[in-house]
Amino acid sequence: MSHKKNKRLPEPLARKHRARKRLVQALYQMHFNDLSAKTVIEQFLEEQDFAKVDTEFFKQALRYIEANRSEVESIIDPHLGRDKNAIGAVEYAVLNMATYEFLNHIETPFKVIINEAILMATEFGAEGGHTFVNGVLTQVAKKTRAAEME
Repeated sequence: MSHKKNKRLPEPLARKHRARKRLVQALYQMHFNDLSAKTVIEQFLEEQDFAKVDTEFFKQALRYIEANRSEVESIIDPHLGRDKNAIGAVEYAVLNMATYEFLNHIETPFKVIINEAILMATEFGAEGGHTFVNGVLTQVAKKTRAAEME
């Protein structure tokens, strides 16, 4: 799916895209400020405009990632190729977001999830971080979406 400036996403997809952007920001904030999902959700809903955001997706994802942190990380970490402390916080947030979707949103094709993750890593992450995210998520998808990838 190409994102040309003149090509608009259908509104339900645009709402989810905006939710993913907020989710990466929220995960990043939780990482550096040691905040709970509940606190971050309250802050984001109070401080940001969620009128055109898939709010339920945002809340469910943040709560799931917090509640299942060790499971999510056990899926991601073997594919990092380095210590996770050497990974940028944005990139790691993107990997968490995408892994959540691989596990919980089987209706979303793995290629869409990876593409969205690359967009987030390109927008918010370090230069070249999107390449790293793509490589890790391809491996994570092989583990979580093996049947779909065949």
